[in-house]
Amino acid sequence: MAPNEQIAAEVDPSIYGKSGDIDKHLEGVKAQYDTKEKLEFYAQVMGDGTANIHFGKWDGVNLDEEGAYGKASEQMTDYMFNLASKLKGTDGKVSYVDLGSGTGAAALRLCQKHDSIEKATCLNLCDTQNALATKCAADLGLGERITVVTGTYEDCPFDPDSFDIAFSQDAFVHAFSKAKTFTEALRVTKSGGVFVFCDLMCGSGEGVSDEELATFAATNMVNDWLSPEENVKACIAAGWTDVKFVDLTADIRISFQLMLKKVEKIIEDGNPAKIDDTLLDSYKKNLANRIVQVDRGVFKWGVVHAKKP
Repeated sequence: MAPNEQIAAEVDPSIYGKSGDIDKHLEGVKAQYDTKEKLEFYAQVMGDGTANIHFGKWDGVNLDEEGAYGKASEQMTDYMFNLASKLKGTDGKVSYVDLGSGTGAAALRLCQKHDSIEKATCLNLCDTQNALATKCAADLGLGERITVVTGTYEDCPFDPDSFDIAFSQDAFVHAFSKAKTFTEALRVTKSGGVFVFCDLMCGSGEGVSDEELATFAATNMVNDWLSPEENVKACIAAGWTDVKFVDLTADIRISFQLMLKKVEKIIEDGNPAKIDDTLLDSYKKNLANRIVQVDRGVFKWGVVHAKKP
């Protein structure tokens, strides 16, 4: 199999292709996530029927247990917030912003678990996801603590020094400009606050060509495809200090494996949720490719954390 055949994704390049135009880029991000078909797919394959559609942290999770993927996704959210709290280093009430919050799953979980979160603000581009997040917050009695705002993390509609913690889970891969994103995160975070995000990043495996990396970026709404080291440097350039990367690439391989297993099971069971058959077939092929790509070093995945002076 040729390199480009391994990395190619079955998508419409007129929608998902790298355009260099920020408005077209944002519309492509919406098309990737904010449709009924995609919401149903992610809920079944990543969220175990819930709204949590993040990649998972698999320490201590039985891969064969029911709801394993949803449990690992929640465990990753917990890991990141605990890390942020430790870096913040003070007790008492905190406010945090989730940049690219998706369905609001992280805020919903964290506000249920931590009374110390006085206010959680979810900033997200996609209207349908935001409506779902707002409804879920109200249904859980969290409407006064969780605010959902429509917008982009590259132009945050918030005053400077608004939050103790800036947080993002699997969203910055779609940033049009990482430099702008990290600068905006710094602007809205209070002095002494912290920045924690996890993301899919560009790998540097032996034999992985620049063409391969560019092909993935060009078909997955990735405009600014940085390695972990480049992300760290970009954070430092934006003004963050004590910037570190925690490599969790082994966990994303498991996430891809479990996603593929779930897609295969949905197809085997006759697709009871009536997810689009073409979408299922496309993801089955692409997820198999993703596992190979992780092994070859095309991707890295992990957490970047930093502090604001």
